[in-house]
Amino acid sequence: MLLRGLRAKNALELLIAGASGVGCAGALIEVLAGQLSPWWVLLLVPLGIFNAIEVLGWLAYRPVTVKPYVLDSATDNGGRGTLRWQLGTGGALKESSPAVVDGTVYVGSWDGHLWAVDAVTGTERWRLRTEGVVAASPVVVDGTVYIGSWDKSLWAVDAGSGQVRWRVRTDGMVRTTPVPTDGMILFGSNDGVFRAVDAGSGAARWQAGTGAVRSAPAVAGDSVYVGSNDGVLWALDTATGTTRWRLQTASGLWSSPVVADGVLYVGSADRHLWAVDAVSGQVRWKIPGGTWVKATPAVADGTVYFSTVDGLLWAVDAATGQQRWQRKVGVSVRWAPAVVDGTLYIGTNDSRLWALDAVSGEVRWQARTGSPVFATPAITDGRLYVGLQNGLLLCVDA
Repeated sequence: MLLRGLRAKNALELLIAGASGVGCAGALIEVLAGQLSPWWVLLLVPLGIFNAIEVLGWLAYRPVTVKPYVLDSATDNGGRGTLRWQLGTGGALKESSPAVVDGTVYVGSWDGHLWAVDAVTGTERWRLRTEGVVAASPVVVDGTVYIGSWDKSLWAVDAGSGQVRWRVRTDGMVRTTPVPTDGMILFGSNDGVFRAVDAGSGAARWQAGTGAVRSAPAVAGDSVYVGSNDGVLWALDTATGTTRWRLQTASGLWSSPVVADGVLYVGSADRHLWAVDAVSGQVRWKIPGGTWVKATPAVADGTVYFSTVDGLLWAVDAATGQQRWQRKVGVSVRWAPAVVDGTLYIGTNDSRLWALDAVSGEVRWQARTGSPVFATPAITDGRLYVGLQNGLLLCVDA
């Protein structure tokens, strides 16, 4: 009865998304399949209630009425914040941050497509349909776009034509950004396996059991760092996948780790931002964010910038964790800021786009986007590219 009117595969994908934060997705699926007695679900569902919006929000994240982009305020404007073009896609642009390479913007959409758009004019160049929601961010290397999909696959696509080069199937949704290194593509999946595949062919190189992964890995030197839904931060050898060290935090790691000057910075649902020695795995410091730190931090000029789901944006000293400034920018912020040339750009769930001075936190300009921003903007050649929940891809003067 519950699945009537829905394609079974899509319904299962939604349930996995909602339960993945506590590792009970498999049990929920089995309940629906009649493999467990119904009383089990009464115990398991409350465990995932904090992430239930991922399930219930599927319809809410479909494109909605388009509202206009409005530049509210600016100081020393010089055209900054001006909308250059917008392109409507068939689904929400949520979680997938644009990648801009050689004059083309690549972005994933909840309509199941990978889009390629002219960066100057906003005209569509091509689009590739996968078999599931595309919530991962694309990566472009040597003329190939690598993208994960909720169809449990990693796709390799010709950047110029949109033709599929290869596809690797897993046993869980691939909602994380893949990372290239040494002729390989590294990526995680909801099936609990972290994989390295050949960049040219997709052939398996190695795999490691990490638990479900929903955040992008980070590569530094000969190590790859990845966080899992059970709160473990892993350091793996990039050549073999063997574990170098592991650090257990108190809750899920949905934030992607960032490496700077030998230190890993990562946010956790345990309400802390962690700074960890990249070689030894020893904790340098951790600071409370007051609420979940789901967003990936950004590091620039000795400062770590991170946001929390209560709408606060933090700037802290990278060496000590001491707060430099804090600003309320929205109702909720779940995505990483982008820092370019002393300006910090971030979008919020209350349909705002902010440009802030990276040193002081003062507002340079802000705009009403007309729809929530659920991904990190991309900045290239003085232009900012950002996707919205209502399905619009925007190009704005940075």
